[in-house]
Amino acid sequence: MKPILILFLLSSFLLADEHRLLVSGFSKHEKSHDNNGKEFNEFNYGLGYEYNNFKDYNEAYFGGNFSVIKDSYDEWQYTLSASSNMRFKLNQNFSLSFGVAAFLMYKKDNYKNNVYKEDADYDLFVGAAPSSSLYYKDFSVSIAYVPSASFMNIDTVGFAIVYFGYTF
Repeated sequence: MKPILILFLLSSFLLADEHRLLVSGFSKHEKSHDNNGKEFNEFNYGLGYEYNNFKDYNEAYFGGNFSVIKDSYDEWQYTLSASSNMRFKLNQNFSLSFGVAAFLMYKKDNYKNNVYKEDADYDLFVGAAPSSSLYYKDFSVSIAYVPSASFMNIDTVGFAIVYFGYTF
């Protein structure tokens, strides 16, 4: 499985039309505290890399990214995502994109009810989030919204995350 994943990531990197360095910024949660009364970390610093096959405006394109950030519980989170987007030119310097991203996160399972930070183990989480980016020349600011979800013993709080990018 690892060789296939490495081959996929390497080929995506080589075939990409646009490469971006991502710098994580901040998040805003639907509630200010988790079920155990702990306040969420909303300064989610970290770095990432994004690649996509953007060629022209008003056409769908695909992309992916990998990021490592401090999550809402102030723990390291590793995220791999794939997205479908469409970018619209607003004027000579500005453009705007809309899309949806599917993601796979490897993070501490603090979302389980009655699990305290000290007792949480790392686990895989999957989801999808609508996203949008505003581009100014080589710089961008992006926002993604992950809605709340409850399933069995997992209870997540919805949040919007903002991050910044630079095309290189």
